[in-house]
Amino acid sequence: MRGTLRYEQAIRVVPCRMVIGQSGGVVMAQQEALAYLIMAQVRPDRRSERREQGSLRPRERRLLFPRGEVPTRQGDHLYFGEDDRCWRCMQRRDYPEHTELEAEVEG
Repeated sequence: MRGTLRYEQAIRVVPCRMVIGQSGGVVMAQQEALAYLIMAQVRPDRRSERREQGSLRPRERRLLFPRGEVPTRQGDHLYFGEDDRCWRCMQRRDYPEHTELEAEVEG
């Protein structure tokens, strides 16, 4: 993977964990106190350009290539500086040379 800084930006990551209520219901809750910043190259995912089969809208996805080791897990929420929408980490792939995160707009 080529190291370019052109697409690099700061991303706020808010961990989400399962919380079990008194009635036994399970919900994913953000843990704002544990939020942290990462620096990552952000690129649009080519799969966003075409419609998924059986879908009425194209999904908006981004691929992130974080710098260094990051504790981001699948299900965590991501916030980009210029975008007010909540993004969800859909998949984390670890390779020997780098880590790749796939994010999709939540909701």
